[in-house]
Amino acid sequence: MNILDYFLMGFLFGGIGTLIGGIISILIYKPSDKIAAGILNFAAGIMIAVTSFDLMPQAYNIGGFFIVTLGLTIGLIVVFLAESILPYKKLYKYKGKKLSYIRMSLIIMISISLHNFPEGVAVGSGYIYSENLGLKIGIMIAAHDIPEGISVGVPLILAGVSPLKVILLTLLTGLPTALGTVLGAAVGGLSDYFIAFCLAAASSSMLYVSANELIPEANVLHKGKSSFIFLLLGFMSGCYLSFGF
Repeated sequence: MNILDYFLMGFLFGGIGTLIGGIISILIYKPSDKIAAGILNFAAGIMIAVTSFDLMPQAYNIGGFFIVTLGLTIGLIVVFLAESILPYKKLYKYKGKKLSYIRMSLIIMISISLHNFPEGVAVGSGYIYSENLGLKIGIMIAAHDIPEGISVGVPLILAGVSPLKVILLTLLTGLPTALGTVLGAAVGGLSDYFIAFCLAAASSSMLYVSANELIPEANVLHKGKSSFIFLLLGFMSGCYLSFGF
């Protein structure tokens, strides 16, 4: 396989899951406030579970306390910087709530990108070691990325973004996986500390998005027991994704 083949393979595994999530978002076009709140809580539950039982344990096992602490700090700084440089002037046609949804979705995309790059490295280096291992890792990543695609797509739908743009933006989140796959295949894996750093950085950004964006916005849209039920269902789904694969 050449570099282009690895790039396409990584983009396929990284983008197909989020693309499916984006399509699901389109199918629930213009959800009611109650449904929208439930979906946002569901996405937050998944992110919290994956962070708690997948990303952080791996990061600690690989890199130790210092690297994880550094990754958590840098990940949060990256999100803060991203918030400050988002091109709000180019989003002038989105106002009020719609602008906040666009902002939410873009921050989630950044968080997923931090998460997907080391996953791509795992695909590339795994494929070099064994074709079956690389394909297995890729399939697991695609399954993980479906709910992440929903978390990107739903705020875009709520903001009134066209279905075509939702598909393109959710598919775009596969790009970091593709780049990571090429790098992983080229060097046969990277420093364990670097992988741990990326996982920790993704963890802090996902926790920030969940606690500061998704859950508060869900509570604004609808307060009730159903919202917590969706949060719990998302958490359970995230646990299954972490332990079931």
